[in-house]
Amino acid sequence: MLVCGTQNGLYRLDGPHGDPVRVAACGRVREVVRSGDARIAATAEGLYRSTDGTEWHRLDGPDGPVSVLAGPETVLVGTGSIDVLRARPAADGDGWRFDPVGDLDAHPHGERWRDRAPGASPSVRTLAVHPENGVLAGLEPGGVYAFDGDFWRRYGRGVHDDVHDLRVLDGGAVVAATGNGLYRTDDGDRWYRLDTDFRDFWANYFREAVVRDGRLYAGANRWGPEAPSGVTLSGPVDGDGFDADPVPAAEPAFVASWAVADGTLVGGTLRVDEDGFAGGEPTPLVVREDGAWRTGATLPAGVTSLAT
Repeated sequence: MLVCGTQNGLYRLDGPHGDPVRVAACGRVREVVRSGDARIAATAEGLYRSTDGTEWHRLDGPDGPVSVLAGPETVLVGTGSIDVLRARPAADGDGWRFDPVGDLDAHPHGERWRDRAPGASPSVRTLAVHPENGVLAGLEPGGVYAFDGDFWRRYGRGVHDDVHDLRVLDGGAVVAATGNGLYRTDDGDRWYRLDTDFRDFWANYFREAVVRDGRLYAGANRWGPEAPSGVTLSGPVDGDGFDADPVPAAEPAFVASWAVADGTLVGGTLRVDEDGFAGGEPTPLVVREDGAWRTGATLPAGVTSLAT
């Protein structure tokens, strides 16, 4: 099973080449993740949960969920009001409870985030859990912050402020996909840039990265003389340099989300045009098969997140 979060609700497919069936009309899906045997989605209409990928029920949770992370024992939710919440089923079995993880909104850097955010509303765009440094939050805009059990602190310097996705690698390194570059930190102190910058690829806008079979994959949107089009970068997790492959879509698109379904790497794409992102347009999944990229099923709107 593959669950696709899109710009226009949630869809379920039997696999990347299956027929998409709309299972929830919940507006734009920001993120959908697997949580044990269930799936949880942060959407424009709130948090939704499903135990089978078909029947979805809204949770009585926070307004404006932007990101969600599911671990073995808990669920974390990031919001558009700079909150990080820990979600658990209520002890009495009646609904869920949401408890704050520290007070990120009160951080001294908050005024700078608000000054740079459209409408003065930065958001917790992505969450991760580090084996040594605890909960990590990627802000849009604001950079990366870590919670030490009492307070939030800046997690490293040098990453672009517009953080879209955080991935913790084996060994503790962290990769950040941002609105201007793909970055990595090995020690939580300094970030360095992995992509070769727009001067080579004119592809510097990243939404998400993934690791599969020892390789790091990330989709980027091209600008400049190659616009509009997408490129998929891939390279050894611990090596230098990337291979660059075009996205095999009939219309310009780039990979904005990733999943591994039944051992196969799948990317969800988002259409682009001369005016920017065309999220309401039909767009294909791309599938890595036999060392090459091929198109899979076509979704009726841009794919924002994938879960199995």
